[in-house]
Amino acid sequence: MRKAYRYRHISYLVADESEVHLTVEFISDGNFAHTLINVPGPNDPEIENSGTALIGYGKDLRSETTIVVSDIINPIPEEDEIRVQYKINGETVIEHTNPKSDEERPYVILFIRFLRP
Repeated sequence: MRKAYRYRHISYLVADESEVHLTVEFISDGNFAHTLINVPGPNDPEIENSGTALIGYGKDLRSETTIVVSDIINPIPEEDEIRVQYKINGETVIEHTNPKSDEERPYVILFIRFLRP
């Protein structure tokens, strides 16, 4: 069974009318990922590999916890770890690291609450 790394109780302060951009940025080489972002409402963005997505405005993200799920794989035998940064509006909120000996194909799950400043 594949291992899931959960990061709970993440909060981020954002003004009502501010756009919120989520970035997945790989630090280790050779990673591939598919990231699903469950936001309040029907428009759930996705990110392939590294990239950035507009996930909404501060006022629209407050009603529920935003859940981010990345399915990651690193097929390069010479790379011994998986390291990825998750950023909101350019600011790192979580950096996930795991040795490939622990899990070669992890799920990384973030639970984010957006709060008023």
